[in-house]
Amino acid sequence: MVQVATRMPPDHTGREARPLKRQLVRQLVRAAIAIVAASLLFSWCTAKVAPNELGVEQRRFGSHVGIVDHVYGPGRYFLGVGETMHTFPREIHLLEADERDDALAKASTSDVRAKVEKYFERRQEILGRTTDRVIEPLNIQTSDGYAVLADVTLLYSIVDPVKVARDFGWGTTYVDAFVVNTFRNGVLTTMGKMNAESFYDEKIRIRHVAEAEAFMRERFRERGFQVERLLLRSYRYVPAYEKSLHDKKVAVQLAVKNEKERLVNEEKAKLERIEGQGNARITIAESEIDAQIAKIKAESDLYWAEVHARGDREAKIAEAEAKRLKASALAATGSRYVVGLETAKMFSNIHGAVMTPEQYIQFIRSAWALIGLNPGPAAAARPEGGGK
Repeated sequence: MVQVATRMPPDHTGREARPLKRQLVRQLVRAAIAIVAASLLFSWCTAKVAPNELGVEQRRFGSHVGIVDHVYGPGRYFLGVGETMHTFPREIHLLEADERDDALAKASTSDVRAKVEKYFERRQEILGRTTDRVIEPLNIQTSDGYAVLADVTLLYSIVDPVKVARDFGWGTTYVDAFVVNTFRNGVLTTMGKMNAESFYDEKIRIRHVAEAEAFMRERFRERGFQVERLLLRSYRYVPAYEKSLHDKKVAVQLAVKNEKERLVNEEKAKLERIEGQGNARITIAESEIDAQIAKIKAESDLYWAEVHARGDREAKIAEAEAKRLKASALAATGSRYVVGLETAKMFSNIHGAVMTPEQYIQFIRSAWALIGLNPGPAAAARPEGGGK
């Protein structure tokens, strides 16, 4: 039998569609509950450790309750019932004792003050984390009773989060509970040994900063931290001390200048004295040398005179001996012939029939010299005759 399909009345269609809608709604609710349950189960039973974090597990049930002695690196981990994963930042932390309040106090106008506040706010945004803390500048009481405001920065990191969690708990409580106090006490204790004037001395200042860094490095290591660097960025004195220190420095520099001038004058006096002694020694040496030269010259002149006198004496003796021998020869036999011969030689030099007075005088002198007589002044007498 063939039946023709016809439209059902509206009341019958609505009654059949309601069960389908209720079934669809129930399925959607079940799916949503399943998704929510899975999400809750996933979030409750797993934990994520970011790449810039260190994880520490805490257990509330079981045989080992408390902090698990294990450090978890980056990743996602399954957690059981009563287990919780806490994280700590692994990057370098920054603790600054800067002069923000002092900078704001020095702002002359509201615009400048607003710019200063904007700078520090922007700076904090760049730093980003609550562990990067900024505190007021450290007021260091020096050994001589003055105050120095220091702008100091500490760089540190967490190396043992398990120890940090056991000592200070979770979050950033370790910053206020340990880091800030240890930082402040370490700087004030070590750098307070300096006097105010020593801050100007680079070697002393660097040595005490290194001492403060070593002190905090040891304290931080005991609590699970590592000090990377301690930096003294700036420092300033109170105005009254700056003025007194300036006056003192001027006085010290003036004293040093006077002392150096005194030393220079002493050295100049020593140099002049040495030059005077050297000139005196040179003069004495020159006098001694001149005396020796004069003595040697006198001895030489004396020796020359003696030798010359002895030579003259011997020459005169020889000349006298020659005259004696000549006179003896003339007095001997045959001397007349010799005289006549010599006289004839003299006459042979006369040319002309008449002798001039000069020729006659020369003839007499030669004759007398021949016989060994000294003519003397009378030899210039005139001849009696006019000629030969």
